[in-house]
Amino acid sequence: MKSVSQPLALVRELPTFTLFWLGQSLSEIGNRLTGFGLGIWVYQHTHTVTQLSLVIFLTTLPGVLITPFVGAFVDRWNRQWIIIFSDLAAAFITLTLALLLLTDHLQVWHTYLSAFFTSVCGSFQMTAKSAALPMMVPKNWIGRANGLIQFSTAVGQLSAPILAGVIIATFKLQGLLLIDFSTYLIGLFTLLVIQIPQPKPSTISAEGNAAIIQEIIYGWKIISSRLFLVMLLVFMSVHFFVDGMTSVLINPLILSFSSTTTFGTVMSFASCGMVAGSIVMSIWGGGKQSTSALFMFSALNGMGLIIAGVKPNISTIAVGLSLSFFTLPIILGINQTIWQTSINPNVQGRVLSLFSTLTGLTLAFGNLSASPLADRIFEPILSDDGLLANSVGQLIETGQGRGIGFLMIIAGLFVLFTSVIFYSYNRLRKVDLD
Repeated sequence: MKSVSQPLALVRELPTFTLFWLGQSLSEIGNRLTGFGLGIWVYQHTHTVTQLSLVIFLTTLPGVLITPFVGAFVDRWNRQWIIIFSDLAAAFITLTLALLLLTDHLQVWHTYLSAFFTSVCGSFQMTAKSAALPMMVPKNWIGRANGLIQFSTAVGQLSAPILAGVIIATFKLQGLLLIDFSTYLIGLFTLLVIQIPQPKPSTISAEGNAAIIQEIIYGWKIISSRLFLVMLLVFMSVHFFVDGMTSVLINPLILSFSSTTTFGTVMSFASCGMVAGSIVMSIWGGGKQSTSALFMFSALNGMGLIIAGVKPNISTIAVGLSLSFFTLPIILGINQTIWQTSINPNVQGRVLSLFSTLTGLTLAFGNLSASPLADRIFEPILSDDGLLANSVGQLIETGQGRGIGFLMIIAGLFVLFTSVIFYSYNRLRKVDLD
């Protein structure tokens, strides 16, 4: 009972973090509702996956590319006001979309612009929030605080499709956008009634653009000066690459032999696994041997992917994805905690932004590599008369979707072996004892 009460104690004893977490969690759920609703609107008005992919691309890549510069600004400016102005800008974008829709003027290219600017706002928000957390929470509570943040993300991912469907059916897309706008206002109110402590700024000798570049380089020097951080960056890049690839493969893996209704059921079941993982992280906090735990849960993540790819069976895929999704908030929470507790608060904006950029690029590369690998290589070799039909095909079956399943298995094995190798490296495990 004591361990279960730990997150409640955190919420009770740290009112600043509690208000911050509640306000930003509600805002994130609203943002996910809008993303889901706009995706439906774009597809219904274009009937092409390419247009929808472009919106997703513009929502992700611009923020990733500017994040190193954002990190330098976050370390210079007041982090609380960065979050406030970013939320205001995002709320203005949402309100503009709602007004365009209400007046029958919304066009697809408007969603491209909104995706681009929302990505820029999101980059400022994400970096500032990550750097602000250690200033609100004692070091021994950071793991549990990250667990609560992962819990909000998991709940948003689970509830957004359901809530968005109900809201659109009742109030149409403009109603959903106005609800998202109201969540921004609530988030802004909570930010205005709390005070986020600020670290002492680091001294920079250069001015203007030269100072920004110098600060980015300084952030990389901090990472590269510690072998542990470099190896952690490499390991998490592998994780994000595989995550980016498998997130694209899940849809066709299931739909290759099943219905959209079944797909929704499986994803809801898997999202429940993510919620469970975030609850575990918020109670446990990562423990003292956080580095070892990171590699062990990553190995479990790989096992889940292997199970999901083995057979064209809904129960098997649901179990595999649930195990994989269960580990995600724990992996991300532990990783975030390690960086936040290993880096001086006054340079966390630069360091965390570089981490986000590099892992974000590997995530995007994983997204891009999934389709050509599946369509041009793995699906053909595991067709009924494919190259591996009489070998691998005897174990995992052949036909539509089986090449995707084999690619999932290979991705899972890659994660599993990488986790075992890093876990076996003594210098990384010794960090837990320092």
